[in-house]
Amino acid sequence: MDEAEEVQPEKKASEAGQPQLFSNTAADPRVIPFDSLTTPAERESIRARAADLLRPEPVKSGKVEVRPTRRRKSRPSHQGQLEFLTPEQGVHRPQSSILCDAPVAPSALRVEAAAIDAVLMAIGCLFGIGLFAYAGGHFSFDKHLLPFFALALLAVPVFYKALWALAGQDTIGMKYAGIQLVDFDGHPPSLERRYQRLFGCFISLLAAGMGMIWSLVDEDGLTWHDHMSGTFPTIF
Repeated sequence: MDEAEEVQPEKKASEAGQPQLFSNTAADPRVIPFDSLTTPAERESIRARAADLLRPEPVKSGKVEVRPTRRRKSRPSHQGQLEFLTPEQGVHRPQSSILCDAPVAPSALRVEAAAIDAVLMAIGCLFGIGLFAYAGGHFSFDKHLLPFFALALLAVPVFYKALWALAGQDTIGMKYAGIQLVDFDGHPPSLERRYQRLFGCFISLLAAGMGMIWSLVDEDGLTWHDHMSGTFPTIF
C-alpha cells in the first residue's frame, strides 16, 4: 500500500470531525516519545540514567559527637538513716559498762592467778589435815561425817578469799600473774565492792561454773562476779 493512500483516510476522518485514536498535538517536553527511541545511543543513555537513580547514595562518614552524660548527684550521707538519728550519730556498738581506759586482763592470766591461789589453798588444807593426824586424830569415812569434811574443805577457800578482801589487797596469785583489781572507774575497789565480788565468785561457781565461762562471750570479757561487784582485774 502506498504511503499517500495511508494518510488520506486520516485526513478524511479529521475533516469529518471524528475522534482520532492518537492525537497529533505536541507532546509534553518532559515525556520522551516512544518512537524516538530507535538509536542504540539513546537506549544506552536511558540505561545509564536508570542506573544512577537505582544506585544507593554513599554513606556519609562524619564525626559523631557524643554529648557528655550528666553526673548523677550523689545521695547525701545522712539519707536513708532513721529520722531520730542525727548525722553526727551513727549505729554504734552498745556502750561498755567500763568507764576507764584500763584493759581487762586476758583469760589466761586470770586462770593462772586462780591456779596459783588454788595451789596455796590446797597446801593449807594438807597442812591442816597433817596437824589433825599428828595430834592423834583419825578419819572415819562415815556418810554422816562426809558433809562435815566437805564443809571444812570449803571453809579454807572462803577464809582465804575473805582474808584478802578484809585486808583490801589482791591475792598472791593475782600479784604473781601481774594483774590487779580495779572498779569500772579505774580506782582501787572499796571493801564493800570486794565483799560483793567474793559473794559473786561463789554464785559463779555454784552455777556449774557458768559465771566464769560467761567471760568468753561477754562483750568486755567480764564474768558474773565482775558485773555484780563493778570490778575487774587489769594488767599493771
